[in-house]
Amino acid sequence: MSEPRVNELLAIALEVLEDEGLEKLGVGTISRRAGIKPPSLYKQFTSKADIEKQLADVGFRLWATGLAAASVDLHSSASRRDRIASLAHAYRALGREHPQLFRLMNERPFLGAQLIRAVGESTSIDYGALFPTLTAGMSFWAWGHGILVLEIQGRFPPEVDLDLLWETMIDSVSAIGA
Repeated sequence: MSEPRVNELLAIALEVLEDEGLEKLGVGTISRRAGIKPPSLYKQFTSKADIEKQLADVGFRLWATGLAAASVDLHSSASRRDRIASLAHAYRALGREHPQLFRLMNERPFLGAQLIRAVGESTSIDYGALFPTLTAGMSFWAWGHGILVLEIQGRFPPEVDLDLLWETMIDSVSAIGA
């Protein structure tokens, strides 16, 4: 298994995923886009589930890197609220930029360990300083995640100000333990 070839095929699979949706992500569509016969794909991946798992890994690393970059861009004197807002805005931007990858990452059973590993490897964010309790941290993630899922799916009425909704979530979570 050649790592450069796997990465090339994963990039193609990501294009297929974002262009055609999770439902159309398959060996046939990926191999056609790559200009190879479907059996050739199995030289690099064991199954469609393997492709999905590796794409999810790509996504978790992308999110971890994006969240880490958001925290690095802040001035050291930034307030706790500004730090939480930076993470929330990065999480939202990534989900809006990669909605199908976000779905894949969150609709498959391999979320937890991958996310923890990816975030741990890519960031030096002091979550303990931002979220004084596990409940506060999980509230931030659950609330932001839920808003993003509904936003990506277009489930909010058009009159809802989504930016204001996110800011309300940020203000509320920032007030926990403040």
